[in-house]
Amino acid sequence: MSELAELLALIDGFHITDRSLLHARERLRRDDGAAAVEALRRAAAKYFGEMASEAERHLRELDGRLDDLYQRQYNLQAERGVTERRRDGARRVLQSLQSVGRQAQP
Repeated sequence: MSELAELLALIDGFHITDRSLLHARERLRRDDGAAAVEALRRAAAKYFGEMASEAERHLRELDGRLDDLYQRQYNLQAERGVTERRRDGARRVLQSLQSVGRQAQP
């Protein structure tokens, strides 16, 4: 398979709605001359360059949101641990009070 055929197969793996890229792809399928190849190269570089940039921005945003979520989860886990220790301590005091109360009764 030629490099050009591989490129077209890669591009065909995407749902393309960009008119200039669609036009360049169809032009290349009709005529594989240098001008058609260059038109496809330019249109694909613009389209996929913008797609890669947009995806990179989105990934950075998602990573930031995930970092925030992980930090909140860490803080909630720590708060839960403190609350469990408070509850367990309070239960021990209540159990001790019951024991003392039974001993104090005649």
